[in-house]
Formats: sequence, structure tokens, C-alpha cells
Amino acid sequence: MNAALAFDALETVKRSPTSPLLWQRLSEFVAALGINERAAMSQIIANLSLPSREARWLRDSAMAFLTRDPAWFVRQAASVDGNTAPDAVMTMLSLAWHHAVVRSATHPSLAQTLRDIDAVRLQQVVASHIRGSGQVRRNPPEMRARVAVYTPEIGNREHGGTAVLLNVLSLLATQDVDLHAFTAKETSIPGVGSYHGGAEFVTAPVVFPEALSLRTQCAVELHIPDVELSLRQRFDEVRQAIDAFAPDVVIVVGFMSPLAYSLYADYPVVGLPIHALPPLAPVDTWLCARPELEAAAWPGFPSPPAFPFPFRFWPADPCVPVEREALGLSADACVLITVGYRLLTEIASPWREQMLAFVDAHPAVHWVLIGVLPGEAGQLPSHPRIHVLPPKPLLPAWLAMADIFVNPPRIGGGGAAAMSMEQRVPVLTFVDGDAGDKVGEFAAASSDAYFAQLQAWVDDAEARRDAGRSMQTTFRERLDFSSPQAAASLMQACSLAAESFNQRAGNPGA
Repeated sequence: MNAALAFDALETVKRSPTSPLLWQRLSEFVAALGINERAAMSQIIANLSLPSREARWLRDSAMAFLTRDPAWFVRQAASVDGNTAPDAVMTMLSLAWHHAVVRSATHPSLAQTLRDIDAVRLQQVVASHIRGSGQVRRNPPEMRARVAVYTPEIGNREHGGTAVLLNVLSLLATQDVDLHAFTAKETSIPGVGSYHGGAEFVTAPVVFPEALSLRTQCAVELHIPDVELSLRQRFDEVRQAIDAFAPDVVIVVGFMSPLAYSLYADYPVVGLPIHALPPLAPVDTWLCARPELEAAAWPGFPSPPAFPFPFRFWPADPCVPVEREALGLSADACVLITVGYRLLTEIASPWREQMLAFVDAHPAVHWVLIGVLPGEAGQLPSHPRIHVLPPKPLLPAWLAMADIFVNPPRIGGGGAAAMSMEQRVPVLTFVDGDAGDKVGEFAAASSDAYFAQLQAWVDDAEARRDAGRSMQTTFRERLDFSSPQAAASLMQACSLAAESFNQRAGNPGA
């Protein structure tokens, strides 16, 4: 019956190929088929002769959903031009970025996916539609410095970009500057289903104002436009609000944003991306955790000057570890822990099978997975000593309960890794990811090195405690956003960005 529904939905789409709703209905039916039937139906859809660019756009996004093949995003991106609706471009770019982050195990693979879709050009197309106030005011030198902080998306402290934004604002609020924060909520697209044919959506994080308080007693005004407005209109509104504030420098907290391209034309821009890659946008200064690493070159502009700035995390309040008895664990068990909201895709082969074999071969080892959503547990590795748990509040207390934080081969995990380091829990991770960027020389360069280190730490409790103490010191010296060194470095980066802007604006003596 499922096949009959899918074929019927296909015939309907053929008669109305520019209807997003009908493409999404078809996508749902095809996704429900068995592997062989789904592959056969996907091939039929791929071979359809469609009459218009709009129909092909919907087909390409449906195929990206059904096949998880990034080549379909590449096809979609190639069709974007100045007549493509900005909200449609951003819907496609958000989905492509989401797939790239979830399915890329290393930073080089993520960067290549973004080059393949020419993410720079897509942002430039959107940026060409953004209208400022037409009046960029320069402040006299004797005025207090005015700093604007922009982030593409905001939600709550569980959202990585929001957490970094709040850290930046908390630090700047203690400095002698006038401060204002802005966001356009770039992943909030009204009528988002109108812009693609796949049965999937990037869901914007919900804003909880009570969770946006700073780490200090200061308050900072945050400009959030009405998300019922088109993103195109919100970009204009935020750009004009920034012009009205007249900042001396803009700090962009986030990996990419078309608005950053617009702002770069008129202001000094400091980039603080959430990945250990240079911003996918032009900036005057890149706040980089490890400047010694070769930067990825994005087509369209040179790699930005890297400024040493490893600080990313505000220290947690002192916490008492969760009692192991709550999970039925003995005091002498060796507890591994992994945290994430995408573990279903991030715990992938061959690492998945290697970890399962390791747990099976070590009777004292228990592996705790935190962040698993309802309905996903049955699809993760099953073992009497693997404990699958939903997302937990007060995460540092759960991390402090563990002996080793094990990070999959994934882009993310940097936040949980840093929390573990602060709690003196050693972090096992690969080099090419956000967590590897935090632990330095402890990051494993290969799978063999990874599992050799895991074996050594499981066998030798004192060795893993030594590693934990070393990583806690690294957190305090390199990652602590509340430190005086972080404040001084951030203000220096803003000054360097202003100098860079004056050079490129032809005002070297300003």
C-alpha cells in the first residue's frame, strides 16, 4: 500500500510540479518505503523532466532529503541568482549547512561541502538585497567606543551560538564601552515549507528571555525583530538599527551570515565563529583558538588575519557529581560519557562498532550516552553496560560523575568537552573537530591512536587523573572567558579590526 501511495503522489506532482506541499507529501511517502523500493522511486524522481526552475528547485531539495547526497544541494545552489528569493536561499543554505555539520567527521570535509555549494556566493546574493540606512555615522575619537555584537541566531544557553554571545556580552559589559546586541534570527523563516520539497525543516531555537541573562549584573539591550517578518525585511531592519547605533566596531558571533558581508562594507568587523574554522564571511580580525593551524581558504576573499583568542567558555558554578547509584553503577566502574543532540547520526560506523567491541571486552567499563531523544534509543548501540539517557539539565554534574569523556569523530562536541575539562575529566577526541581544538596535544590523529589512548586511560586510573588535571589547567589558562586576559585580548582585537578597516577604506591615519 505504501508503494501505491508513493506512485500516486508522484503522478500528482507531475501534474503540479511547482507545489512545495505536494513535493513534501511525495517525499514522506517515498521515505517510508523499504530500501530497494525507495532507491527505485528516488531514481524515477531524479530522472523527471521538469518544465521550470521552480519545479527543479523543489525536486532537488526533495532528492537531498531522500538520498542525503550533498550533490543535490550543489545542483540547487547552482540555480541561485539575483532573482531568487532571499528567504529561499537561506532555507536551502541552512539545510545544506545542517547536513554538512551532522555528517562531516572533520573540519576539512565540512569546509569542502561548503565550497562545493559555493556558500560564499549564496550569501553574497542575499547580501546584495540588504539595505542599510544610507547614513553611516563616524564617532569622534573622544567618545566612548561603541561596540555592536551581531549573531545570526539566538535561543537559550543550550544553543551554542547563544552561549558564546552571552559570554561576549558579559565580558564587554565590564569594559568602558557602549554596547548593543542584535540578531535577525536567520533560521526563522516564515512559511519555510514554501521554499523546498523535502519533508524536513531547520527549526530555529526558541527564545527564552529569562535564560538570556548575562554572567554579570550589567544589562545589555538586545534587538530582536519580529520573526513573522520575512528574513529579507529583518535583514534590512537590523542593518538600519546597527547604523542608527553607529558602532565603532562590529563583532559577529557565528560562522556565517549574509549580514556580515553587508556590515563589512562599512564597519570594522571582528569574527568569532562557533567552529574552529575561519568565518565564512569577510572580517578584519578572526578570533582564532589556534592561529598556528593553516586556515581554510574560502573562495571570494582572502583568509582573515588570525588573532590568538582561545577563550570560549564561562566557568560553571561548583557542582557535586551525580551519584553513580542513580544508574546502578558501582564506585569502581570506569565510566565513559558522550553528550550530544545528534548522537543518532554522530555515533556512526566504524567508530560505533569499535566502541561497542571495546565496551564488550572490558567488564568494568560502562558507557553513558546523554542527549538521546525519544524514539532514538533503539537505533543506538545496545549493550547491558551502555546507558542511554535523554538531555539533562545541570550537565557539568553528569560530566563530573564520569572518568573519561569520549567524543565521536564529529565536528561538534567542543562545549561538552570544555565542561569536562573544567570538571577535571579527561577528554578523548580526534584532531579535526571542535573538541580536538580544545585539548591540544591530547587530540588523537588516527583511530589507532584514539583507541590506544582509551585503553591506556581505562587501564591506569592515575594516568587518566593526571590527564584530567592537565586539561583542567588548560581550561583555566586558555578557555576561561571570564579572565582578565580574555578581556584585554578582545579589546585589542577590536582595535586591530579598526586599523584594518581604516587601511582598506583608504584612511590609514584615522
